Amino acid sequence: MNTDALEEIIQSISVSQKTLYVLCGLPYAGKTHLAQSILKSTACVYVSVDSILEKLGYDWNTNNLPDEKGWEEVMNTSYQKSKQALLDSHNVLYDSTNHTRASREVLRNIAYEAGAKIQVIYIDASVPIVKKRWEENKASKKRFVLDEGLLDTTINALEIPTDDEDPWILKN
Repeated sequence: MNTDALEEIIQSISVSQKTLYVLCGLPYAGKTHLAQSILKSTACVYVSVDSILEKLGYDWNTNNLPDEKGWEEVMNTSYQKSKQALLDSHNVLYDSTNHTRASREVLRNIAYEAGAKIQVIYIDASVPIVKKRWEENKASKKRFVLDEGLLDTTINALEIPTDDEDPWILKN
């Protein structure tokens, strides 16, 4: 990841107020790694869909994932936490794939309802890099491993943020 670009992002977040920072990119693109770097240097409220899944007893490794009602609970929890933090005038760092424009629009509406700004941060990682990291995680078990079918579905469904979304783009 470009160190200069990362420093610029951290600096911008450090001086911002009441902004929803939406991480966006494929699984294994480096979103959570980026989040950890940002959180070391800023005072963002961190909302992680993976953490919410884990707290509710779901597990990517065993493909023990929620049904439609369960996903609704997970996502609503993440949205409520984000909105409340924005209403309390905090910056929020929202960590999920947010790989479709529709998912980003939901977050855009939450920011709007809270009177906050929104900034999409797109982690641009190629499919070969993502697949390599998936293989490495599968072998090392250092991090959860998505079902390969779900990984492929997500890759095929990716809608890269467009210019009208004014994303910050980090190559990884």
